[in-house]
Amino acid sequence: MSISLTINGQQLAAEAGQTVLQAARANDIYIPTLCDYAGLPPHGSCRLCIVQVKGRNITPTACTTLVEEGMVVETDTPLVKELRVEVLRMLLAEHPGTCLFCPENDHCQDCMVTLRKTSVTTGCRTCPADMQCQLQDVVDSIGLESVAYPVRYRALPVEREDPFFDRDYNLCVLCSRCIRVCESLHFNNILAYVQRGSETRVGTSFGKSHVEVGCSFCGACVDACPTGALWDKTSRWDGKPDLAVSSTCPFCSLGCEVSLQIKTNGVDRIISCNPAQVEKPLCVKGRFGVPELLDHPGRLKTPIRIIQGEVTHPGWEETLHLASEKLAACCPGEAALVVSANCTNEELFLADKLSHSLTGRGTILDATARYGDGIEAVQRLLQTSQSPHILEDADLILCLGMDLQYYQANLEVFLKRAMERGATVITLNEKEHVPGRYASLWLQPGSGKVETMLGRLAGGLGEGDVVDAVKALRTSKNPAVLVGDDYLVRMAGAVEKLVTTYQASVVAVPAEGNLYGALRVATGSTQPVTNPKVLYLLGTAVPKDIYPGTFIIYQNTHMPAVQIQNGVLLPMAAFGETCGSVFDQAGKLRNLTAAVQPSGEGLPGWEIICRLAGLLAINGFDYVSANEVTRDLVSAAPSWQMTGRVPGWLAAPGGHDYLGKPLSDMVAGLKQLNLQVQEGM
Repeated sequence: MSISLTINGQQLAAEAGQTVLQAARANDIYIPTLCDYAGLPPHGSCRLCIVQVKGRNITPTACTTLVEEGMVVETDTPLVKELRVEVLRMLLAEHPGTCLFCPENDHCQDCMVTLRKTSVTTGCRTCPADMQCQLQDVVDSIGLESVAYPVRYRALPVEREDPFFDRDYNLCVLCSRCIRVCESLHFNNILAYVQRGSETRVGTSFGKSHVEVGCSFCGACVDACPTGALWDKTSRWDGKPDLAVSSTCPFCSLGCEVSLQIKTNGVDRIISCNPAQVEKPLCVKGRFGVPELLDHPGRLKTPIRIIQGEVTHPGWEETLHLASEKLAACCPGEAALVVSANCTNEELFLADKLSHSLTGRGTILDATARYGDGIEAVQRLLQTSQSPHILEDADLILCLGMDLQYYQANLEVFLKRAMERGATVITLNEKEHVPGRYASLWLQPGSGKVETMLGRLAGGLGEGDVVDAVKALRTSKNPAVLVGDDYLVRMAGAVEKLVTTYQASVVAVPAEGNLYGALRVATGSTQPVTNPKVLYLLGTAVPKDIYPGTFIIYQNTHMPAVQIQNGVLLPMAAFGETCGSVFDQAGKLRNLTAAVQPSGEGLPGWEIICRLAGLLAINGFDYVSANEVTRDLVSAAPSWQMTGRVPGWLAAPGGHDYLGKPLSDMVAGLKQLNLQVQEGM
């Protein structure tokens, strides 16, 4: 229902249920606030958004006052201004204010040494929120020019022990946004007010680190902080981003939407990766992994030729000529092309076309080594897999092998939302895991007995330690099964049977970023290749036990971990440097965006394949953009086909998260997490 009201003499329309603050924002009327934050219920703790409403003797907060028909609101009267100034002065009594009133403020630039930049956390030189501080914006909007009360500098030590962000509570104004985001949006309750009275501050229980209290490092608290009290280590001193670009996180199959924050100071670079929406958090890898991935010293930046162990850098033309000559000299069955299930659909599509032209067979998918005989069951599960959003409507959720401490931790939000509305959560896991702390029932098989318990559960045998779970599943009207990568690898067949037995919806979440696309786009090889003369590795690791005489064509983003004696290294653009698409675990096509230029001389993967095909005089590779490849890919409408068994020399990648590389080796903070996480990465 539409409501008519007047704000500052301007007649406006608002929706019933909106607050005055929301109505003002919708009409570009600025009202200062610090405690209000997208997705959170109104709080009114900072008191900065006070307004005058005709007919009321009080000055209510705009964030907690609902609009009414005929309401007349004034946001900038002398009384409101006077009260806001006083409220702000009290807030600043415990916040270092040197930077807020610096005489150089109007013409201060990044890295400029000014009076504003002092030696303690009272100035912008040591404040990570320099140039993007919401408190500074509020001070400027209200027009405060000085503090009225002596600043109580608490001299708290900066807490740097956590792997991804630092905490400087000298800069905290107790707005509670970080606490409320953690509790209300993400259901974690990691942060709270500690101490009492004048010693009150934000912190964790008993002064423990975030790792010790079970933080998943989604970074939501960092994003919510308006003052720089919380700031991630990778972008701490980069200042305000110049640009934001939407894309899709590549680090698993969930296809989470992300906002890439870009700094354009001579050389464009990604300084952080944020959730596209506040209500949809990222796991630790998506939130903090991208900048370090792109800037890692192990990036492959130039084409390399290796002959008998001797390394040269001849440039693209000579390197591709050598690769094409080696491929052209191969007889049928002497060459093989292995692709990663983390590649884009465009790379997979072109690689498969190239492989058919050269060898008469499709590509070999490296992921099949991990799944073994269960790959067919995995494929069928993916064909029926649905979005995690279906968990919001399920009355029972069975979690199979989901840890959720760090990896895919954003799925926990769906579980807890479901529990809030009364859904039953049952978890099956032999190890300590996050859902086991709050699930209605934790099925905990002994060592080596997971498959046995899952089999009894799938068979509907209501006896022993699964009797309660079977009863709950049989009486459920809308059950859903959430199955993680570990159980897909080890027992996909049993999972498939369980889903069929109870007619449950399934949310299958493989670790590979584009397994759905790889199984659908790549038509597959039906014949194993033994000791190939040429092995083309697209986005996958170099096998440790490859035949010594094999010539390696290694196309990837980072240097190989295994030393190559004969071959070429082709630098490929990484995530954020190339366009394309992937399928998420529910089969939805998601776009990837090129936010910055490729590192060094790197090229998009699709372009490298097209250049190589051109040198081999193969028709059908005259694409000039990734969008053209996408159109052909979609129009071809490839059907689901199986990749054949992988040859013995292709060892299971185990732990490779992004294009044949373990993220834990490239993102420093991941190494500081516990051993269990490192093994799962």
